[in-house]
Formats: sequence, structure tokens, C-alpha cells
Amino acid sequence: MSFRISGGISMRLFIAIHFSSEVKKILLSAIEELKQQTVSGNFTSPENLHLTLAFIGESERVSEIRAAIDRSADGPFEMAVSGTGRFGNVYWVGIEKNPKLKTLAESLQAELRNSGFDIENREFKPHITLARQVEASAPINLNVKRTAMFVSRVSLMKSERINGRLRYTEIYGRNLP
Repeated sequence: MSFRISGGISMRLFIAIHFSSEVKKILLSAIEELKQQTVSGNFTSPENLHLTLAFIGESERVSEIRAAIDRSADGPFEMAVSGTGRFGNVYWVGIEKNPKLKTLAESLQAELRNSGFDIENREFKPHITLARQVEASAPINLNVKRTAMFVSRVSLMKSERINGRLRYTEIYGRNLP
């Protein structure tokens, strides 16, 4: 089955995992806690919270990406959010070390590379971005309670800017068998 969007128009794409309502509540609480401790920042909107498994970038080759997802899909598994950190002025929540998650991400990236996609070849470091461009007048301390969830679906997401705001839309979802 062929899948074409908007007559083959290039889209900014990535593959992601969405969160259970319990994990999302923990993440939203962390964002609120971060807002209270900062002067300014670009905070992730609730509907855009996700865990990126592979960033593809601009592409119109949706059918090939879907096939790579289908080939990589393995059984469902549990993962847990735990801990916080930052890369410069980007604040994030971490994911506990998880061999099944790492295998899924590496398999997706390898399948995409084998299909000719230019995927960065670097170690998978799972994290959920809470905010970018954070400015604070004092050290930030976030408390995130370890929370587990069951991962049973992987999504191909389209990223677009609408009225100055990023919007992520699922264009393909694959349940993990």
C-alpha cells in the first residue's frame, strides 16, 4: 500500500514514542516547576511532549520510512522516566537505561540508513526536552518521580510551524506486536 501526503511535498519528520497520561502528568509538573525557577525559556507545549527515537529531517519518502518502522517493530516493553539534566540551556527529563528501548532506536536508525536516509550516527541518549533557551537567576533544582509506562506504539511524526508555534502530528503509527 502506497502512502503519499500532499502530492509528495517534503515534510520535517521524526519517529517518536508518546507518553501515558501518568508520565505526561509528571512531565507537565516538571515543566511548571521549571517555569517557577526561571526568568525565561521556550517551554515544550503539552501536546508536543515525546521521546525521539530517530530524527529524519526533511523528506517526502513516507512509504520507505513506514517500511523501516514496520521492519524494526518488536514487542512492547516497559520504560521509566527518571532524573533530570541539561545540555547548555536545554533542560530535560531522562529515561532509565533500557536495553529494549535502545535496541528499538538503533534498529530504526539502521533501517533508515540502509534505506539511504542521512541519520546521525551517534549514541542514543534518550531524553524528553522540557524547555530550550532557559535563563535562570539561580541554580535550578527539579524533582521528577520515577514513573514507568508500557510502550506499545511507535509513531512517525510531522513537525510544522503554524502561527509561530511548533505542531507535531502523527502521520503513521505502528503498534508493537
